[in-house]
Amino acid sequence: MKKMILLGLYFLSTLQATQYFFRDFHSAHLERSTHLHRKLRKEIQTCTQLNTLPHYTPTGERKADPCSAEFKRSATLSYDLALGFLVSEKKEYGERAKEILEKWAQSLEVVGSKEAENLINFYMPYMNMAYLFIRSKFPSPAFERFSRNMLVYARYSKDNNIGAWSILFGVSSALVIGDHALLLRMAHKWQKWILNAIDENGVMAKEIVRSNTANYNGGPTKGIKGIAYTHFALTPISVAGQLLAENGFDLWHSRAAQKLFKAYNKTAEWVLDPTTFPYYQPNLIGVTHDAYFLLLNQYFKSAAGQQAIKQDGFKGDRFRLQFNDDLKIR
Repeated sequence: MKKMILLGLYFLSTLQATQYFFRDFHSAHLERSTHLHRKLRKEIQTCTQLNTLPHYTPTGERKADPCSAEFKRSATLSYDLALGFLVSEKKEYGERAKEILEKWAQSLEVVGSKEAENLINFYMPYMNMAYLFIRSKFPSPAFERFSRNMLVYARYSKDNNIGAWSILFGVSSALVIGDHALLLRMAHKWQKWILNAIDENGVMAKEIVRSNTANYNGGPTKGIKGIAYTHFALTPISVAGQLLAENGFDLWHSRAAQKLFKAYNKTAEWVLDPTTFPYYQPNLIGVTHDAYFLLLNQYFKSAAGQQAIKQDGFKGDRFRLQFNDDLKIR
C-alpha cells in the first residue's frame, strides 16, 4: 500500500495541468455577493477557552455555546475578508482579516474537550487559508505561532469526515509555517485517507448513515444527513488536493484521485435524484452543499456532476468556490 501511495505522488514540475484556483482567485462579484463592506464592521469576541459540548443530543442538534460560535464565525469572517483582499487588493479587508486572526492567536489558551478539538480541525483551515491570502502584505508571526501550536489537536488518524478536515488543517498549517516535511506527510495522508474512506463504488460508508441525533449512525433518522456528511468529507479533501497541487504536489493523476472522482460522480447522482440514495427519506438535509463539484469538475468530467453544477443551488459554500470565475462551466 505504501509503495502504491508513493507512486501516486508527483511533483508539480512533471505535470502542467494544475491551475491556481486559490493562489490566483478571480471574482467579479465576491465583494457585493458576500457583503464584504458590512463584514468590515462586524465585531468579534474572543475567549481563552474552547470547551465545546457535543453537537448532537439524543433529540437533535445543540446550539453552540458563545465561545464556540464566535470561533466559527471569526474563522469564516477572516476567510471572507482575506479573500476579498486577494481579489480586490483593498487594504482594509486585509488589515481587518489580520486583526481577527491575531486576536484569536493572542487569546485562545485552552482547547478543553474532544468536540473543541474537532472544532479546531473544522475551522482552523479557514483561518490558515485567510492568512495565506494576506501574508505577503500583512505578515503575522503571532498567527504563525498560533497555527503551529494548534497542530497538536489535528486528528489525522480518523478515516471519516474529521480525518478529511484534519488533512486540510495539516496542509494549510504546513503552508502557513513553511514546513515542507509536514506538507509531504499530508500528501501521503491525503492519498491514504481516500483509499481507506471511499469504497470501490465511490461511497463512504461512515458518512451515508449519519442521522441528526446523538445516535449518530442509527435511529429513526438514520441517513437523513448522509448526503450532507458525504459533502462535508469530500469538500475538505478536495480543497486539500488543490492546495497540494498549487504548492508542489499534483495528485490529481493518482489512483487515490480516481477514487475521489468516483465518489464525486456517485454523490452527484444522489444530488440529481435523492431517491437513489440508499437511505432516502423525505426531508434529506444538506443535499446541495456541493460547491466543491466546481473544483473537481476541472479535473474529471462527470455528466452527473456537470448537470448538478448547472442546477446552481450551492449551499454552505464557505470556501466561496461558486464565486471563482475560473471554476465556472463555460
